[in-house]
Amino acid sequence: MQLQRFLMVRGAEVVALGLLAMIPLAINNPFVLGLLTLLAIYGILLIGLDVTVGYLGQVNLAQAAFLGLGAYAGGLVAAKLGMSLPVAIAAAWLIGAILGGLLALPALRLEGPQFALATLSFGALTVVVLNEWESVTDGAQGLQIPQPDLFGMPLDAAGFYWLCLLLLALVWTGMRNLLAGQWGRAFEALRDSPIATDAMGVGVFRHKVLAFALGSSLGSLAGGLYGYNFQYLQPHTFGYELMIILLLGVVLGGRKNLWGAFVGAALVVLLPNLLSDRTLFQAFALIGFVAALVAGLKSLKAKRSGMFRATAPIVAMGILVLGSVLADNTEDWRKAIFALMLFAVVVGLPEGLMGFATNYFARIFRVPPAPLPAAAPLDAVLPVVTSKGPLLEIKELARYFGGVKAVNNVSMTVKGGSIHGLIGPNGSGKSTLVNVVSGLYEPTHGAMLLNGKPLATGSLYAVSQEGVARTFQNLQLFSQLTALDNVMVALRGAYNVSMPLVIMGMSHEEERRAQADALALLELVGLKEQARVRAMDLTYGAQRFLEVARALARRPALLVLDEPAAGLAQPDVERLIEIVRRIHQRGISIVLIEHHMDVVSELCDQVTVLDGGKVIAEGLVEDVKRDPKVVAAYLGGAEGEH
Repeated sequence: MQLQRFLMVRGAEVVALGLLAMIPLAINNPFVLGLLTLLAIYGILLIGLDVTVGYLGQVNLAQAAFLGLGAYAGGLVAAKLGMSLPVAIAAAWLIGAILGGLLALPALRLEGPQFALATLSFGALTVVVLNEWESVTDGAQGLQIPQPDLFGMPLDAAGFYWLCLLLLALVWTGMRNLLAGQWGRAFEALRDSPIATDAMGVGVFRHKVLAFALGSSLGSLAGGLYGYNFQYLQPHTFGYELMIILLLGVVLGGRKNLWGAFVGAALVVLLPNLLSDRTLFQAFALIGFVAALVAGLKSLKAKRSGMFRATAPIVAMGILVLGSVLADNTEDWRKAIFALMLFAVVVGLPEGLMGFATNYFARIFRVPPAPLPAAAPLDAVLPVVTSKGPLLEIKELARYFGGVKAVNNVSMTVKGGSIHGLIGPNGSGKSTLVNVVSGLYEPTHGAMLLNGKPLATGSLYAVSQEGVARTFQNLQLFSQLTALDNVMVALRGAYNVSMPLVIMGMSHEEERRAQADALALLELVGLKEQARVRAMDLTYGAQRFLEVARALARRPALLVLDEPAAGLAQPDVERLIEIVRRIHQRGISIVLIEHHMDVVSELCDQVTVLDGGKVIAEGLVEDVKRDPKVVAAYLGGAEGEH
């Protein structure tokens, strides 16, 4: 099984790279070698772009600019400073890493269209600067770059192609190692739920900046090679049109897929040549139309998608066929052609060509997943703790939203090793109080102590690092990740290998230990057998239990469960009660926010009741039930419901 998996997954990579490496031995045509070299360069470029577009889920329109910056940085080092190829390529990579990080600091505080506009503006500004800074870049006249040489030996077309192919192989391997581990999981997690990512101690902004800087550095590395490939640069080459075709390459090839980046690179290289040959482009458009028509009709017949998703690609490709026949010169319509193709792919094939192919071949060949290790002993993953004194102390805490006093001078103490209930009618301030404690909201005033020390405020990440973990009233799972990966993302203290060593493939043992730890937590909540199921495909009850397991991966001193029984059927409620008891047996202190009074009565040692943002009662469950204020505010209606 292991050998079959290796041959299927890694064998294709080795064969493809081997065949590409042998082409110059049979073909010595400079034009063909130039296209193949460009394919390797664009492969590196799109792997970098896929980090932000595929993994972060952000529309990045600055990658063409980083290609240009890398090309000019490497070209200037070679042409004006007389440095060798390795120094020029290193300079190109460095300029992308630095400028990518600097651009990410403000741009990644934006989301969606705002981020896209920020990167588009950077791209436009880059072209202007390269064009106008004539004293350095030679402006519109263009920059001449000498022939590449490696350690004093000039490289011919075949030699430079092999060098670019080698760098593509190294980037491919390094990014595969990086994105298959904790870094890749973290990038995907913050795309699905930035709030939960911070709450799980990952650090959203830090990972976003690193991801963007990494993708940008690969773009500028490709730029350094690009300059040597053409030996002549002009600023307008790196403008709007190239941005769109690069985005089209990533989307059409397939996001979150190295093969998708490679296929996308082939499209980026070949598409201009398709447009220059009218007959070839007509054939290409017709094939695309037929494929869209067949796929759309099959989808409608099987009722797998709605009318718009099935028919829109057919209409777009139909317009493309019509345009290829009627247009006098297809190259004059290249921007419209790119836009139609991008629209058809985004709507009709969101997973891209290689995403579709991967799913198709997985069904045919049934490639087995890599076997998982045995679950680690629970005592090693979640040690039993003993704590009897005050754990969390809240003193005169308040949170105001304008004139609304959602939490108004609340004081309460959670004892170590206890299950402390927090109840009250809807709108009483329970969730707001929890959001303040966990760092989602900054308190208006008041103090919070954890183990006698001030608790961080206004930062989910900082509070998580201090030992508070939580679930959410509205589920905040990483829906595209498996149950196992959801828990692995949050594991505290499991990942110590540095990024460079991860890229070099030296984190396999650490990854196996993390899998074993995560399986132990999944076993605790009864989800070990569903470890490889995506979170979005689990039942609602299983999703609730998974969120508990993920919070436990933080090894918290205090676990906050925000309405974990909400929406659960009675069998799942009973299962939840059993899970909470198991957690409590390990000495973990729990704050339980809940509307189900049977759950509160069954589990809680102490209960605090809120109403109108204030504490109206506190004490043992049975005493609180009989308090007239509680009966009037909450329990009178709740007992009739539960």
